[in-house]
Amino acid sequence: MDLALPASNGIISVGPLEVDPDRYLASLRGRALTLSRSQVELLAILLANAHRVVSRNELSSALGLARGRSVDVLLSGLRREIGGPFVRNVRNRGWIVDVDALEANEDAPVSAS
Repeated sequence: MDLALPASNGIISVGPLEVDPDRYLASLRGRALTLSRSQVELLAILLANAHRVVSRNELSSALGLARGRSVDVLLSGLRREIGGPFVRNVRNRGWIVDVDALEANEDAPVSAS
């Protein structure tokens, strides 16, 4: 299956999480997230592929990163900023956005950072 890249127009939303890849902005329940440009691109790719596992190699290629742990570092910061188990690791395969967790936590309060 080919990796779906975010469209160059419009906002991608999954539950309470939104990303605008054109403007490099992201928000959770209306609260702006403080993310690097690369983290916004990563989040946009993950949301555009929310119902499938995306491998480290696919993410590295799509983001123009060297193979290795660069994706892991970006994901770590992304998880820290978003909080909660929204991006889940699938052992030996990659990562997937946990749509059920996002939708279940849609009304949960957002802590200020």
